[in-house]
Amino acid sequence: MSTSRADAIASHVEAAKRILAALEEHANTAMSALERDGGAAFFAAVDERSRVLAELDSVVEALAHERAMSDAAQDDPATGALLADMARAAAAALESHEQLVAQTRRERDRLAAAMQRANRPDSVALQYATAVVGPGARTFSVTG
Repeated sequence: MSTSRADAIASHVEAAKRILAALEEHANTAMSALERDGGAAFFAAVDERSRVLAELDSVVEALAHERAMSDAAQDDPATGALLADMARAAAAALESHEQLVAQTRRERDRLAAAMQRANRPDSVALQYATAVVGPGARTFSVTG
């Protein structure tokens, strides 16, 4: 494989690792925002993750193109080591993503349960209202 192709692959792998680290960071930011009920901060982190994922997609496309242009990359141990390193970074980013998804689901379920409790009539309040108002409403008519 030519040195320029090897350098291009190494450059793309390093860019991918930086982006994957940024994805991990944004997942941690989103999880922290969920913990402190920061809806705006959570959505900002998720939006940023979407932007970073698009950037990662571009880098992976460029990396795939470089590898396709060089058949020797398949057998090159240095390229294999770079890709293995990138795979470890991707696994860590995926793990943080899975943690974010799990925490988001727990928060969604917690909020859904709170909404159900809020929509359920309060039996004590209903008993109090019935006792104060009485079984039938009493009215006073000025005209008769």
